[in-house]
Amino acid sequence: MSQSKTNISYIVGNSLLADSIKRSIFLGLSTSVINLPYGVTVWDLFKRSLDSAIRDIEEHPKGKLFRRLIEYGPHDPNDPEAITSDGETTLSDRECGVCVEFIYSHMVNRFKGELAELLAIEPCIRHVKQLQQNGVLPGNIHLNWGETIQERHIVHKENYDLKWGGFTKGADGLIGELTDSCCCIFGVIEIKSMKCGKKRVLQQIDRHIARLSGGVKLGTQEYAPHATTMSDSNLLKIMVVPAGWKLSREWYSEKTDKGSSIVLADPEGKPTDYKFEELEPRLWKITLQWSQEALEQAAYEMTFWYMSQVGKHIYTGREMPKGWEHMSPEEAGYNAIKMMLYYIPLRFISSRLKQLAIKLYNVYCFSYPLGIDSKEMLWPQDFPNKY
Repeated sequence: MSQSKTNISYIVGNSLLADSIKRSIFLGLSTSVINLPYGVTVWDLFKRSLDSAIRDIEEHPKGKLFRRLIEYGPHDPNDPEAITSDGETTLSDRECGVCVEFIYSHMVNRFKGELAELLAIEPCIRHVKQLQQNGVLPGNIHLNWGETIQERHIVHKENYDLKWGGFTKGADGLIGELTDSCCCIFGVIEIKSMKCGKKRVLQQIDRHIARLSGGVKLGTQEYAPHATTMSDSNLLKIMVVPAGWKLSREWYSEKTDKGSSIVLADPEGKPTDYKFEELEPRLWKITLQWSQEALEQAAYEMTFWYMSQVGKHIYTGREMPKGWEHMSPEEAGYNAIKMMLYYIPLRFISSRLKQLAIKLYNVYCFSYPLGIDSKEMLWPQDFPNKY
């Protein structure tokens, strides 16, 4: 398990957060209350979650565009506006903007969502067990989780007649009493990785409830509509949200052989305890130990790590660009994205996309706490020595 922690810590860039992820997954693997996606070790389940996000990125229509950004980048800042591209090498200006949006709005959010789901395993198990002890839930229920849940999508709705399509991703969690022939739903769980209003989360839960009337698939077991039951009056609705605490922006300088480096005073944050609140009858809110900012920081670290893996794939076995000869393929991936993000704001893209590119550059070069708030591109001289 120590190796799992080391691997997870390296990818998320936060050893305390890695501890929480490890503990949450380990509890899920150690109890029969929850049905998790396949995995026999902590690392198995974390890697499955990581691979799911990566597969979603690579299969996304913009996945190839991101790889081209790492390998070829934008046109030179002094070149005229590039309206089109060959679709294989250097990106057009429009493609640069699309790629920045993809990193900021899709990649970061995809990793952040996976982290929130892993961290939510522990408090949801604790909450279900407490509700069982209080007699709210029966003793023989199961908590189904993540990819094990599939619901049919609604193809057509006319009057009150629903036409059902195939199975797609379902709710984040379902509390149910299962037999070979029947599934009785007692609760629906929705997990958010960012601040979200109660009304919006309830709308999402209600959409899942509507889709459950078309049946459900839990793991390999499929339940037809007539075999899937639930009680609207007694159905539990559980929303899981991140905490609200902020990461410290404090920093100091540390002397090194090459001069000095910036060190965050509190690089990992201070997690709080879980919070369980019954907002109204049958509606519960669980607040995670980790905040939205802490999850975002880790998600940026994960995207940066992923870029190193793309660099490894691109640069292994080929001659390095001039000046990069001393770098490993992974280091070349890190360096490439920072360089491309430096040049993109100099191209013909909208002010909004320039701001997003600058934000990404600042975070990848100077850390999330020091880079996320700045609207201007940061430089080392913005952080004078402070010992």
